[in-house]
Amino acid sequence: MRKKAIGTGIAATLMISLMLTVFPVNAVSETDSETLITASETAASEELLTFEELYALEEDELKQYCLEHNLEYKSKEYAEERVASRPMTWVNVKLNDYLLKGESDLLESNDWNAFNKNNYYDYDFEKMTSDLNMPEKYYKFHAEKNDFSYDYHSENDSDGNPKYTYRKYAAIFVEPDPSVANERSIARLYQLIYVWTQQNPIVYRGTTAISRTAPGNPIVVEKLDTLGDINSDGYIDAVDASLVLSYYARISTNQVGGYDALQKLNADVNKDRSINAVDASYILSYYAYTSTTKEEIMSVEEYMKKK
Repeated sequence: MRKKAIGTGIAATLMISLMLTVFPVNAVSETDSETLITASETAASEELLTFEELYALEEDELKQYCLEHNLEYKSKEYAEERVASRPMTWVNVKLNDYLLKGESDLLESNDWNAFNKNNYYDYDFEKMTSDLNMPEKYYKFHAEKNDFSYDYHSENDSDGNPKYTYRKYAAIFVEPDPSVANERSIARLYQLIYVWTQQNPIVYRGTTAISRTAPGNPIVVEKLDTLGDINSDGYIDAVDASLVLSYYARISTNQVGGYDALQKLNADVNKDRSINAVDASYILSYYAYTSTTKEEIMSVEEYMKKK
């Protein structure tokens, strides 16, 4: 990677500080291959308990609450078993309200292969995670493991042959934070992923299949050395950071982002499937590193692994 003078770094740093203030970045999350169920439409909101109230319930009280509100109940024994193996899960979110302006996507089809299974940057995954309203005190999210999920239903045509309809959802990865609880309370936190999210209308009620593109098939940039180089000029510098900030400003105010598919891949330098001021900050940090190091310059991928 060629070097440029670092003179524009100060201005870019100030710009990033300003953008971080104007456009706050939401924390994102992590989960497992089971999918969740959503809130009963018959449950009046004033009857629903707060998260802390649910957390404090005795086991029989939690079970009764789920029964009364038509919510899926996972037993204490089931939760303890899950906690001992994989204490995380995916929450299915309806995609309709999260498509970024200027984009389009197919959400229902009779053809499974008709879906775009990799267009993560067409959606505001940060907002989805925020709208789940999971208490940050208790849960962790790992955005790189977010994915798409799909369900289907079938009905017979006039000849008696099954006709399938598939639907596309987002799958947000969630796990209880083991640093805030003991074994018993971690099991309760796992139970409450199901109960709490079912009360949220953005969550899909039903079983789905994960597309399995994450994390097994990580995001791949077409050229080895293009990550971070938004304008494809052969440099990774403050100009690229500024371009990312401009993109983030546009999508944050419901405007068309204007990036093509490769630019989106290049802009997501921390590979969390969101493009925001954090990526701009990493680009500027890498620029400062390449401009001052006297050693052999490592790639952006190598640099990010050290962050």
